[in-house]
Amino acid sequence: MIIALLASVAAALPGVGTAIAQPDDEPTDTIDPESSTGAVGEIVDPSFGPLISIEAVELVGNRTTASRVILRALPIGAGDVLRAGDPRLKRARWKLLALGYFLDVTLALRKGSARGKVILTVAVVERGTVALNRLWFGSSVVAPWWLGADLGDRNFFGTGLAVGGAVAFTGHGAIAGARDQWAGELRVSAPGLGGSRWGVHGAITGQHGSEPFRVGGPLGSSAASDLRAFGYRRLAARAGGSVELTTISDLSADLRVEQIDADVPVAPTRTLPDGRVAAVDLGLRQGQSHVVSLAVGYDRDNRPDPALPHQGTRVQVQAELGSTLLGGSYDFAVLLGRYDRWWPINRRAALGLRLAGGAILGDAPRFDRIHIADVDRLLSPRVLGMTTALTAPLDVLGTDNAETLYGELGGNVVVEYTYRWWRRPHRIYGADAFVAVGLWGLTTADELRVRDRSWWSALPIDAVIDAGLRIDTEIGVFEFTVANALGRVPRW
Repeated sequence: MIIALLASVAAALPGVGTAIAQPDDEPTDTIDPESSTGAVGEIVDPSFGPLISIEAVELVGNRTTASRVILRALPIGAGDVLRAGDPRLKRARWKLLALGYFLDVTLALRKGSARGKVILTVAVVERGTVALNRLWFGSSVVAPWWLGADLGDRNFFGTGLAVGGAVAFTGHGAIAGARDQWAGELRVSAPGLGGSRWGVHGAITGQHGSEPFRVGGPLGSSAASDLRAFGYRRLAARAGGSVELTTISDLSADLRVEQIDADVPVAPTRTLPDGRVAAVDLGLRQGQSHVVSLAVGYDRDNRPDPALPHQGTRVQVQAELGSTLLGGSYDFAVLLGRYDRWWPINRRAALGLRLAGGAILGDAPRFDRIHIADVDRLLSPRVLGMTTALTAPLDVLGTDNAETLYGELGGNVVVEYTYRWWRRPHRIYGADAFVAVGLWGLTTADELRVRDRSWWSALPIDAVIDAGLRIDTEIGVFEFTVANALGRVPRW
């Protein structure tokens, strides 16, 4: 029973490229393939070594991945002339690992048919590319049950195409105005078009939802009598392109067009505990409205093992601008960022720092604002954009954290200690135990402008504590954690 409550599936991480290691192996030092160093203390000099010519590239171990997919990802090929110390030889391994198709990649040179000619052998160990990216389930006052799954294939039939989809359903509770909800999504992306640094991607998402909001009761109340709900429909299409800046970083740009049809109540209000009546901002236009926006993103990841990281850094930044000048109904800007850094302590233990946050400017629609579950991992996350729970966060620090559901400024900082339990080369690749502590915060523009209390008392800031086990498998990364249990069962 306890295991069933703790089980969930985290996002399957693309670009997993961990070398096969036994539990007692020493972790290797992080190597940045864009720097001038190879192994620690070793200088990679492009002019070092004899001049060689790549006579041929030999592929070994690719049973399902098409040879052309591997060859077009390599920064070197047959006919290239280079020195034996050329850093492109090291970057080639990182580039292949970044595809996410392989558990390990090994490059070797052997003599060719004549002096000065060599054959490059690329040996790969394939991993399962079909992944269960997310699994949603749980129960709350808002939704007596919800269930959904997100599946993807990072290497569709060995072609290099990435395809994926998700579907989710929820039942409705006793909240007035609530209804059953469902949502679906389809995704496709084609990185490295024609062997170039360019790629394209797109997605279609649809929702038939029911959004709850509070109309009375004490702060943080989730009683059905204190809540109301309104129905909405969303249909969104996203399309864009990406360019590989370096072996470990890329830049993307996207166009989003979305239609929202919401049955928003006229002049909704809430009765506060002291008897006052206050207006409720639901963040949506009545009837049909549109979102048209442009977004740019940057991603840099040099972690050797993104699934169970013990070293390396990942940086993600995204900026989005929606405007009526583009044909939308909302003028807003969104800036989101994430920074993860890992330091190995010894051969088994590592210390991680995770920073994430964002700011929303202007008249952003409700669904583009920061949700409290985006910053507090102890709460139920939105399921394909649908709200399934309104449980108040734990009040660990005694702050006023129960009021804000959607905010314009929020984030968290988490320190995590991870212990490498074991690693294997097949099916179930490894497991890590971890303990995490940190702080989260979420506020609105009104709370920043108007306060009758101190910052500490007025702003929703509190602690987050989590512990559990992560298991990297052929079909995804499973998490058995305290946070997942608390987010999937009702709390009163």
